[in-house]
Amino acid sequence: MKILLGGATGAIGRRLVPLLVAGGHHVVGTTRTPGKLDMLRSAGAEAILMDGLDGHEVIKAVMTSRPDVIVHQMTALASMRSLKKFDD
Repeated sequence: MKILLGGATGAIGRRLVPLLVAGGHHVVGTTRTPGKLDMLRSAGAEAILMDGLDGHEVIKAVMTSRPDVIVHQMTALASMRSLKKFDD
């Protein structure tokens, strides 16, 4: 199964990625931090850069990866002041 994992480098996501990969799933992990892309790749995931508070970036990630399932594990949402409106 192809799984898009939002927040794949966060507190829960970084533990979930290896479990899903070990279970035979194709994991597409997102992070908003460029320096964490290699961490995802080394865990066996396809890594993409995405700001989960930017609606355009979220739609692009979904349309590009075409997952069977989306799992939301984004936990660092304290900076809600930076929420970008999605108008389309």
